[in-house]
Amino acid sequence: MKALLIMFLVIGTSLLFFGCSDESALAPELGQSCQVTNFLAKKPISDSTDYDFVGHLGILDGEGRLLGWIGTISGDINGVIKWWMVPPMSYTGQASHYEDRFEIWNADTTVLLLAGDEAGTTTARHGKNSNWRTNGTVSEVGPGYEDWLGRNNHAEGHFTWAAPGLPDHGTGTFRIN
Repeated sequence: MKALLIMFLVIGTSLLFFGCSDESALAPELGQSCQVTNFLAKKPISDSTDYDFVGHLGILDGEGRLLGWIGTISGDINGVIKWWMVPPMSYTGQASHYEDRFEIWNADTTVLLLAGDEAGTTTARHGKNSNWRTNGTVSEVGPGYEDWLGRNNHAEGHFTWAAPGLPDHGTGTFRIN
């Protein structure tokens, strides 16, 4: 009896998850239909980025974040991507840990398409390629991107050095799951 009750609860919960308000999914021969909601209908966004370090220019946003990187993004979204670093950053040996905000704008930076908060780590090897990776959540969306609100994102890449302690440029990937 206990097993039957558990099975009934699992089936009932599943039907509600898939958008069914009754048992019509179990009895399609009765001429009833069940509307299945596919929460993963949108495929992931996957893009490549080319970016330049601009933090040394001292550009701050209205929240006091420093513009660390700016670049082009192409793939499923084409435009401009900016990473705003939240001070302070912490350093452990050759690794830095930070919080940042990503923003993806259209090509002429007049419309914000996607934005969100991230946390990341950079492994700095002076004189060699250095690697970074961030994870976050989409918290702002522009027209046509409403389905991406609340989704997780991941970005990673590498960069080269202009001089010791001064990053220069790099390439990477940006993905929203």
